[in-house]
Amino acid sequence: MTRLLTRDNLVRALLLVALGGTLWKGFLKTPEGATLVDPKSFYNGLVNDGENTAIMKERHRDVLEATDKAVRVRLGELRAGVYKPAPDSIVTEESLERAIRKDQATRERAVDDEVRAWEKLERARRLEAAGWRMGLGCAPAGEGRP
Repeated sequence: MTRLLTRDNLVRALLLVALGGTLWKGFLKTPEGATLVDPKSFYNGLVNDGENTAIMKERHRDVLEATDKAVRVRLGELRAGVYKPAPDSIVTEESLERAIRKDQATRERAVDDEVRAWEKLERARRLEAAGWRMGLGCAPAGEGRP
């Protein structure tokens, strides 16, 4: 008579339990699983992510503005003769003007990023307020969105 509870069978059973747990945790990470099983946690995560993104983009814009101001001050000092770069320095009037143009373009993109981040946050709040749930089936195209 063979033993049912062998070491190999125990390992197989534990692996099946671990696989089942992994599948369950993975399902809970999907919008379908999270909105069905734990909607409060899903929306807390969605709103928190939106808030963090908006704050990060706002701070990034602030850093870019400070950098732009510093480069403009350095250019003003260079033009006024207050700042004299070292002979082997790569800092020139042209390089500072180029940096200002690049900073301006980067700041404009940063403002767009910040607007999109705030829109993402508002979208998450609207979904939560509407009590949106993602079902396991697919809605026809154009339906199912608040």
